[in-house]
Amino acid sequence: MLVSEFISRVNYALRGIDDEAPSENNEEWAYWVSILNRKKDELYEDVTKRWSSVFDVRSLGTVSASSNPVYNIESANADFLAASDTAYVTTTEGQNVHFDFVKPAERNNKQEVYISGQNPQKLSFTQEIAADSNLVGGTLYLPGYYLPADVTDNSDVVPLPDANWGVMAVASEIAFNDIVYEDKSSDINAKANNLYRLMVRKNKRGTFGSPRKTPIRINRVRSLE
Repeated sequence: MLVSEFISRVNYALRGIDDEAPSENNEEWAYWVSILNRKKDELYEDVTKRWSSVFDVRSLGTVSASSNPVYNIESANADFLAASDTAYVTTTEGQNVHFDFVKPAERNNKQEVYISGQNPQKLSFTQEIAADSNLVGGTLYLPGYYLPADVTDNSDVVPLPDANWGVMAVASEIAFNDIVYEDKSSDINAKANNLYRLMVRKNKRGTFGSPRKTPIRINRVRSLE
């Protein structure tokens, strides 16, 4: 759905046929679009959800020999949200070498990676990369979830898993802040909540032959002796 249609649907949900949708870049249009962009950020930055629609695999650059290998994530991916599974290096021979993520405080004697820092966030290897390592010259990739850019004009595509949820969510907030439409806010919000639940279920579903499984990871209990 394009932003132009999104704005028209918000207008219809809010006003019915009583008024025309705001034209591009006027004050009301800019206000509605700013709410859309904020709703987008709130949706994808929710740490309890990982939306498949914003999964991507992006390169962090070429691997070099280093005693302290660190790569700025934001230098190439300013919209990084979270890692998904493992980072990996595609060597010059075409092999993929995977690295598990650990918390910075859980670094150990294995070659793993961790994310730390802020503005920019950084991906660090827990051990050095020697000059004779097969990793040198390869490309480092970070599979993960990336925040879509803000929309800025009517020709942009609405970056939501279900644009109709966004329509109701934006219309509800507009109504809540406008004395003319505030009596509609709760009803529109109820519709938005129902669409949100359906959107979450869609994000979780698998296929008939490959249903989603609940991941189980149990760490070994160390002996106290």
